[in-house]
This record gives sequence, C-alpha cells and structure tokens, in this order.
Amino acid sequence: MTQCRNQLFNRTSLPNAEQLARNEESQVQTEINAFEDFLDRLKEIPPHSYRADGGSLHGPVQSRSQSSHKFLGAVQEAYRETVLAVDHWEDEYGEKTALESIKNEFGPEVAAGLAGGSATWSQPLRDQLNRASEEAIETRQQSYSLITKERQRLKELHSVLAEIDEELSAIEQREFAFNECSDRLTSIQQHLDELTHDQQSYLRQRKRSNEKLFTTYLYADLDTEYPGLAAIATTRQLLDRIKLRHWASAN
Repeated sequence: MTQCRNQLFNRTSLPNAEQLARNEESQVQTEINAFEDFLDRLKEIPPHSYRADGGSLHGPVQSRSQSSHKFLGAVQEAYRETVLAVDHWEDEYGEKTALESIKNEFGPEVAAGLAGGSATWSQPLRDQLNRASEEAIETRQQSYSLITKERQRLKELHSVLAEIDEELSAIEQREFAFNECSDRLTSIQQHLDELTHDQQSYLRQRKRSNEKLFTTYLYADLDTEYPGLAAIATTRQLLDRIKLRHWASAN
C-alpha cells in the first residue's frame, strides 16, 4: 500500500462506518430472528376461553386464575428464552427482566396486562401482544433494509475512492507524463463532483426514511454523521494538494 493511500484512508471514518454498519446489520437480523421465535412460541401456548372482563367461560374462579397465571408465566418464559437470550440485548438495551423489556418494546399496557394475572388478562390483550410482536419484527426489518443499503453504499464508495487514491498516488510519483497527469487530475475532479452529487442525492432519500437511525445512533461515536460524504471531501483535499504540487512543478 502506497504512502498516499495510507494518507487518505487513515484520515477518514469510512472503514469504521463500514464496520459499524456490518455489526448493526448482524445485530438487527439477530433481533428479528428472536422476535420471530417469540411469536412462534406465543402461538404454541394453548389458548383458553375468556369472558369480556378477562375471565374464563368454564371452570371455577380458582381454576380460571391458575390457567391465566400459567399462560402469563409461559409468555414471560418464552420472551426470556428468545428475545432476552440475544447475546447483545442487555448491553444494548440495559433490560434485565422480561416485563421491563416488554414494557419498552410493546408498551406499558401490554406489560401491565402480563403482570396483573387473571384480573387483567383477556383475549384482546393476547391479540395486542401478537400485533405488538409483529410490529417489532416489521420495524426491525425496515431498519435492516436501510442499514443494508447504507453498508452497500459505503462499500461501493470505498472501492471507488480506493481506485482514485491509487491513481493519485501514481500521479504523485510521476508515473505519467506531465500532460497526461493534467488530464487525469481533471478527470478525477469531475469524478469526485459526480460522486458528491450522487451521495447527496442518496442522503436526501435516506433522510426521508429514518435519518435518526444513522445520525443519532449508528454513527453516534464517529467524528461525522456523514462518513461517505466526509470521505469524498478528504479525497478532494488530497487531490487539491497534488494539483498544487503538479502545477508548481511546471514552473
């Protein structure tokens, strides 16, 4: 690897951004799988009949209470063994109990229903739990799609800038005649203009989808919220310095 190439990519957040996107893509997919497993487990828990007030249509009160508590316990156990079992879950979300996580994921009403036993349990609440689980999956699928697109975009940009970097290195090392260097520098300038325009268009589309996913979450620890655009800007700076030295050598 040439000194010029080191100079460029060591000064950008592009490699770190790519790694962050890969890591997040993997984690989101793991969470999707976990919620799908939870939903499958939920459907396997035997149902029982309910009155409008949450009670069972059959059996004495004690039997009804025991049946409800058994179901509620099975729901929380299924959640612990699927969603909370995800390796990164506690570190990422800081949730240690099923009810705490269910409250954050599905809302306080669902969590209260699961904590209240037979006094609060009802068929509508079970239906709400199913819908909330499906929404958790759908939300993560949307995020996964956006992150995958971002990762692919960064990968393509990294590849193109690496090629430009190689060419700039060759120009700086005077591997071409002066006039050819001039032509190549002009071509690179035009290419960077096109990359900037394309990246800005992509970012406008991304903003309409879920900008906070990237600017306040995925790239929170980077020195820029737009690593792709910043990498292009860094390449432009390198190009400008090489152009100055190139034209100075003509005098």
